[in-house]
Amino acid sequence: MEHARGCRVRIIDNLEAARALFAPALASARDERLYIAHLDEAQRLIGLRIRFSTGAAKVELPVRCIVTDAVSLGSACLILAHNHPSGDPRPSATDIEATRSLARVARTIGIAIRDHLIFGGDLVVSFRQCGLL
Repeated sequence: MEHARGCRVRIIDNLEAARALFAPALASARDERLYIAHLDEAQRLIGLRIRFSTGAAKVELPVRCIVTDAVSLGSACLILAHNHPSGDPRPSATDIEATRSLARVARTIGIAIRDHLIFGGDLVVSFRQCGLL
């Protein structure tokens, strides 16, 4: 799909589109990274934010920063993605609680968390598919 000015518009409306967006950067990353895709009402990508781990094996889920970005961009929904360099894509208890906390805060201002993907090499786990969102 093309934007009026000739720029390519990226629609992220299903798991495969989200996986294709994040996999090139996360599948083989050796440090933990968090990506936040900001989407408008039509599921068009309007912003992409990246956070790198400050330690060897952990990246923070900065709720305040994420919500501030979402408000400034006019996001209707977000898709989160991060990697586990260990290769095990199973969400930790911390991953689950942090994601649910963000979802609660975002929901109060009308922003939905569509999914949170965790990559472990070529494997990916979707919070939505696992019933965690």
